[in-house]
Amino acid sequence: MSSCSKRLGEGEDFIILNLNRAFRRIEKIHDKEIVGNKTLFETLPFYKESDILERFRRVWQTGDSESGSINFHEGEEITGWRDYYVYRLPSMEIVAIFDDVTEKKKGEREQRALQEQLLVSQKMESIGAFAGGIAHNFRNILQAISGNTEYLELVCGEKPDIADLTTNIYDSVEKGVDLINNLLHFSRRGGEYQKVSLDLSEVIKQTHEIIARVLNRNIEIVLNLDKDLFVKGNRSLLSQVFMNLYSNANDAMPNGGKLTVEAKRKGNKVLAVVSDTGVGMDEKIVEKIFDPFFTLKEVGKGTGLGLSTVHGIVEEHKGVISVWSKPGKGAVFKISFPFAEPRGTEKVEPAREIIPGKGEKVLIVDDERPALDALAAICKKLGYEAIAVEKPLEAIQNYSEWGPDVVLMDRGMPKMDGITCARKIVEKDPGARIIIVSGYEESGPNGIDESTKSLIKGYITKPCGMGELSQAISRALST
Repeated sequence: MSSCSKRLGEGEDFIILNLNRAFRRIEKIHDKEIVGNKTLFETLPFYKESDILERFRRVWQTGDSESGSINFHEGEEITGWRDYYVYRLPSMEIVAIFDDVTEKKKGEREQRALQEQLLVSQKMESIGAFAGGIAHNFRNILQAISGNTEYLELVCGEKPDIADLTTNIYDSVEKGVDLINNLLHFSRRGGEYQKVSLDLSEVIKQTHEIIARVLNRNIEIVLNLDKDLFVKGNRSLLSQVFMNLYSNANDAMPNGGKLTVEAKRKGNKVLAVVSDTGVGMDEKIVEKIFDPFFTLKEVGKGTGLGLSTVHGIVEEHKGVISVWSKPGKGAVFKISFPFAEPRGTEKVEPAREIIPGKGEKVLIVDDERPALDALAAICKKLGYEAIAVEKPLEAIQNYSEWGPDVVLMDRGMPKMDGITCARKIVEKDPGARIIIVSGYEESGPNGIDESTKSLIKGYITKPCGMGELSQAISRALST
């Protein structure tokens, strides 16, 4: 395709002198009166979006040929591409040869998008496998810390110094649990969560009451929440969204500022906006803000999972999240959820009251010695007679010789896993009461199947507290 143009004296445009058939067809030009009468931009107004005129002028003035590519937009979307070659004739007219490469470019973009999706999928699969394994190991560590802390509290809890110490340890354990849950939710390796109709404004208020106490005192917090903002979701996960956004705003305002949280209904959507007056971010950072492991914090002070987890939870609730920010202008996070009719009720977690034992025998099986010792100490303190073993084969032997009333069984053990060990015990004694106590969750990608559920009398995810453990043992004994 070629086009020949001549500059209009000292004007800003070029007169069209000739258009070939191919160019007319591509640009859908049907007016035969164009040649010699109309300028480039009168003929092709959408070319104004490009810098082609500047390039025409440069060739006309210098006589040096140029080649390159231009594209056209509708809003932010690119709708067309043209490759071009421009040169000047001795007569001071210029010739431009255009090639419509739109389909080629679209194909290349689609191919790149598919490659990126594949890379993301492979990356997520790798992270998911890593997350499941690290969660199991980390929860075993937290179980040992939590269990020994509870035992310390029972033995020496009346001493003020010990009480303060155990409170600090519990806070650290909770942060560790949150970190693991963030990683699992991001990698889609977490368990299943009940979703019911709930008022988002109440979720925000409750989250505010929890986290506002630990924020920078120089931050002014303004809540503007409408009532009856019902969405279908999980209270714990949605609370985590706003807790992470509060924390993010706190980090962005080290010297204080203003944090505003608004929520309202708009048509069939519930909109929430969290904005701060902090340091803000440039475009490059905004583009990466929801990427996993991306953080601006120093090594050891941030995981880079907070906002990627927020993004994952919002998507899991069929919502959309976006962010606007400029350096020095703060940041605005906007979240939209589908409105849901106020139906159904949330299941209220039973109080974790401690139910003491009456000397019943409890066999504890765990290959992690610190976690094993902590569970054994708690069971003895609860009033049970406990035997702790590290190897599944020892557990099978002890079961036959000792005849325990309940077995607390870990899942991930070398040589023989806990599920296999449980099956072998049930084969010997169909009435065996086995409770799985594991760093893996009961449901989700690392969960257990129905045949395994039929073997056991309960399932506890580590780290578990004394109340949860005592209730699980009590329920098993009652069966």
